[in-house]
Amino acid sequence: MSGWSRGLSAGRMRAWRVHAYGRGELRLEEARVPALRAPRDVLVRVRAASLNPIDVAMMGGYGARILNTLRKLEGGDVEFPLVLGRDFVGEVELAGAQSRLRRGDRVWGVVPPHRQGAHAQYVLAQDSLTGPAPRALSELQAGGALYAALTAAAALRAAGLPAGAPPRRRAPRVLLLGLGGVGHAALQLLVHTGAQVVVGCSDDLRERATSLGAVAALDRNSSDYDRLLEESGPYEAILDCAGLGGAEAGARRWRFSRYVTLSSPLLREADARGVPAGLACAAAELALQTARAARAAPAAPAAACPPHVRWAYFMPLADDIEMLRRLAENQKFSVQVERAYAWWEGAAAYERAGEGRARGKLLLDFTVPPPDAH
Repeated sequence: MSGWSRGLSAGRMRAWRVHAYGRGELRLEEARVPALRAPRDVLVRVRAASLNPIDVAMMGGYGARILNTLRKLEGGDVEFPLVLGRDFVGEVELAGAQSRLRRGDRVWGVVPPHRQGAHAQYVLAQDSLTGPAPRALSELQAGGALYAALTAAAALRAAGLPAGAPPRRRAPRVLLLGLGGVGHAALQLLVHTGAQVVVGCSDDLRERATSLGAVAALDRNSSDYDRLLEESGPYEAILDCAGLGGAEAGARRWRFSRYVTLSSPLLREADARGVPAGLACAAAELALQTARAARAAPAAPAAACPPHVRWAYFMPLADDIEMLRRLAENQKFSVQVERAYAWWEGAAAYERAGEGRARGKLLLDFTVPPPDAH
């Protein structure tokens, strides 16, 4: 029996862990296989897990104050050593007495940011946030799907465009800024609802945007980009999946009802000021962003709702996971993969993720035996 197999059978696993915040603190080391803590817990043998921007940010301490507050409220995970990785695909190894899943089930799932993650050979997950993986997606696609797609679904709800809803009689016009992991998922969800989607992205992604159903794709590096953004409206909603932030809502004279961004200062303010003061400062900033957007917007009819800014966050919901599974099985939801790294190449994968230039999902593949396994 190889050392690889002996380690697993002895209740040990290999995991990428952080013992202190900082880019140089990531280590591949031996750890205990997590034990079930609740009747609805499931232990999943990970086959693939993706890297998301939040993993890189959390490695540097982003959101630590609020995440530690959530950990204390649950009375569960400690801060260190910290295992990153929010979404995964794998096989159920153990299931609690009240879980609907069974040993051997092929599943995909997500882990909330305050819990120990999936960049390990095993992950402890909640039954409600784990479900049958779509057969229509490869393991790599399924492993990189849920964190980005659930974030996109939350953004659509914040914009008043429920994800997974049937097409509306009146097709809303939506501007989508950015076509990374969340933008890629958001575009597909918007098209499914019947929205007319205009995408602002880099020139090399315009063809992908139109192939996924966008009615127009604007090159964000072109000299007339600002003019085209304004003239392509008015928009029922603008979704910022490019990290521009809420201040961008008041930067142009474009017409819109809701501007939704995934880049809010809430966690950053909480890290800097503490949770209560940080929440208060973030609320004041949201109000200021909305006021500036209203002042910058062209005059609107008296009955029209004035433009306002909303913030959206990753929101893991069981109904959304099932909705995404159905869409994937019906060939209406896909995942773009740039590269899968062997699990022991995690340092290189994190380096690539930290560059912020990936043109698809980055994953750790835990099905590859280590070089010394034979």
